[in-house]
Amino acid sequence: MRTSRGPRGRDEQVHSITSVRRALAEDVHDRTVRYLISMTVRTLCVFGAAFTEGWIRWVLVAGAVVLPYIAVVAANAGRERPKPGGSAPDTRPDLPALGGPGPGPGDPPPPPFTLPEGGYLR
Repeated sequence: MRTSRGPRGRDEQVHSITSVRRALAEDVHDRTVRYLISMTVRTLCVFGAAFTEGWIRWVLVAGAVVLPYIAVVAANAGRERPKPGGSAPDTRPDLPALGGPGPGPGDPPPPPFTLPEGGYLR
């Protein structure tokens, strides 16, 4: 359960329904934050590579080259999937089963069907 600011500025408890996805705006915000953090780390790798020498420089260069791919894949990962087993209970009333395709053993036969002259319906 999370808390959220209500319309009057008070904290209100927000109850989560298990089968409902998060809001699209929240999902986009979270992916944007992940992307910006990854790009910040990449920028630090570029600056670090400019001011260091030796093997650490090459590690930072590798990070600066690989991080954009990882950031884009993580940002485009899409919306989260609902957890299995979180569906709402079935509250529909019990309905009688429908009969088969033909009349039952005690049912009268259907009336005969005849086509009008010409052999087709108009």
